[in-house]
Amino acid sequence: MKRFVILIAAVLLTAAAACAAEIAVIDADRILVQSLPGQKGQKHLEQVQKILQKGYDDLAAAWRGREKTADGQKALAHAQLILERQMQAERSAVLTVLNAELAAAAESWRKKNPGTLAVTGRQTVYAFAPQIDVTSAVLREMNRRSPRFAPLPSVTVKKPPQRARKN
Repeated sequence: MKRFVILIAAVLLTAAAACAAEIAVIDADRILVQSLPGQKGQKHLEQVQKILQKGYDDLAAAWRGREKTADGQKALAHAQLILERQMQAERSAVLTVLNAELAAAAESWRKKNPGTLAVTGRQTVYAFAPQIDVTSAVLREMNRRSPRFAPLPSVTVKKPPQRARKN
């Protein structure tokens, strides 16, 4: 009988511990916008945009006077496509770095709060009690992080062929 009572007590303690375990919720979008790493990512993308735009402007200047020719239109359209793809790749790379930093910040917070089994984004939760929203705490953890973004790109402008001179 004594063993049975001990077994029941162990089951009840396990059940109580399971009920005490929490899932925390964060607003990932808010953290990515308001955090220092998120702001650094935005500044990085602004620098990338300036570099890519200057490359396009330099190409357009090189084709000035011939931009309406078939070759000029083709060169400018091709450059625009390439630069848009590069900008998308840069955005994706920055977001990948920031998401990794956010995951590390959330895990750091979770380890400091051992009763928490998981941290999930509020974008994936339909309803939750406000007391499990730990966005501010994870934002503070995120602000301690120093993301490293890819080096800024460089753009090389290929000059159009010289026009044949008329004699």
